[in-house]
Amino acid sequence: MNNSGEVLKQGISIIVPAYNEEHAIAATVEKCHGVFASFKGLSFEIIVVDDGSSDKTAENVPGDKCLLLRHPKNYGYGRSLLLGIKKARYPFIGIVDADSTYNPEIFRRMIPLMDIYDMVIGARQITSQSRVVSLMRTTLKLMLKFLGNHDSLDPNSGIRIFKKSLVEKGGHLFSKGFSFSTSLTFFAALNDQFIEYIPIEYGDRTGVSKVRHLRDSIKTFFLVISMSLIYQPIKCFAGLLFMHISGIASLVAVKNRLGRDTFLGFIFSLGVGVLTIGFSFLAFIMGKSYVDTLSRRK
Repeated sequence: MNNSGEVLKQGISIIVPAYNEEHAIAATVEKCHGVFASFKGLSFEIIVVDDGSSDKTAENVPGDKCLLLRHPKNYGYGRSLLLGIKKARYPFIGIVDADSTYNPEIFRRMIPLMDIYDMVIGARQITSQSRVVSLMRTTLKLMLKFLGNHDSLDPNSGIRIFKKSLVEKGGHLFSKGFSFSTSLTFFAALNDQFIEYIPIEYGDRTGVSKVRHLRDSIKTFFLVISMSLIYQPIKCFAGLLFMHISGIASLVAVKNRLGRDTFLGFIFSLGVGVLTIGFSFLAFIMGKSYVDTLSRRK
């Protein structure tokens, strides 16, 4: 086994967020411990964050193989990860879901790549998904390509290794919910970090999924826009201008079918909508700049 590499020299903290995963948490921790213990000389720790589970998740955590942190109530996937990362002792962070969908053996392929990249992500080979989920994933990838100049194979994968410094720099911008992984990918891309993907299999989960795809996707969309306004404001305004021009072109194409008054009404509504969004963008940027200025003065 290759024992060179920055991860092996400096150590890694594995964070396992868990919410009502009593049937899978023990096996996940055992498998993670077996993988990292097999690397000679590697310093590591496993941190399980029980996010206010109402079942026996905490009781089933193997206490001799990990550190257990607990939320008093359910605060969210992202907040659980941020707590674990805050308590982590090592400069490299690995995250994996507790529901058995990811095989911790994947970490063996990721560790050597961390000598070159700032983050390595397991890209799931998903063969079947609903139209809504497929549309949302495609939209996220297109936004990453346009705003972050990054071709992402799987922006919201729940298994990855990254540098702790990445979260220390931008953790205040990340989602506290299920969009944490996506916001981490966007932040890394917007900050020109080196990201690599490795293809992985995605298994059936143990227990019931807590994801609400439409609700969480809408939250992710607004989170990505706000983050992009900080790092790529010109592209955000360019995208808004493109949507405005495309809307006008579409209305002109069907002008004869709409009638004069209806056409002018649509043009007026479109203009008001674009101006409202534009001023919202400006207000956000100015507010963020003001807050940052105050923070630097303290």
